[in-house]
Amino acid sequence: MKNKSNISSHTKLFFSRLLCLFFAAFVSPLSSLAQEQWTSADFKKCNTAKDIAYLTKNEKEVIFYLNLVRSNPKLFEQTYLKNYLDTAAIERTPNVESLIAELKTMVPVKILSPQFDLFEVAKNHATEMGIYGKTGHINIKGESFEVRGAKLSQKYKSVMENCQYGYNKGLSIVIDLLIDEEIPDFSHRKSLLSNNIKYVGAVIRKHKVYNYNCVIELSGSIKSNPK
Repeated sequence: MKNKSNISSHTKLFFSRLLCLFFAAFVSPLSSLAQEQWTSADFKKCNTAKDIAYLTKNEKEVIFYLNLVRSNPKLFEQTYLKNYLDTAAIERTPNVESLIAELKTMVPVKILSPQFDLFEVAKNHATEMGIYGKTGHINIKGESFEVRGAKLSQKYKSVMENCQYGYNKGLSIVIDLLIDEEIPDFSHRKSLLSNNIKYVGAVIRKHKVYNYNCVIELSGSIKSNPK
């Protein structure tokens, strides 16, 4: 399944995201009680991108927070998500409420490991979209993700792409995609929380219109006989 963005929603949400971005910059750290619920072993296990030299600090955080929510959805909802929603100016929309409900009952899924070829495809798309101020999965040559990610599909199972606009901090990017505002089928949320996903590549680049854009490539396991 390939993840499709609702491109028309980006313009509508632009100004509300600018407001959210302002408040998100001042999100308070977790309380000591919440911090105690996450162990150092949890953080170490989820920090799979810690030693990856080609990733920036914020790109590593995207993968880290993705792994946190995948490894313990209920605790993530009780700590990081609750703290973020309470601190940032985010309306409690039906999408927000559905995310809260889903994480409370979700069974943990495996954590993700970074892969360089996924990163390369994400980097090319994020860089190009940023320079030209475009959104979505089709590049300026008119190539869809199916075309751009053809080599990935030959190597991996279940290749997907997520695009996010407006944020450059890992936690904000992950929570925005999980809320999936105005995306009726929750396609971003479904892909990020899928148990069929094993590998990840995440890139954050400047964007001409939305300040920043993040592209996340996801894939399942490597095929037994990749082409």
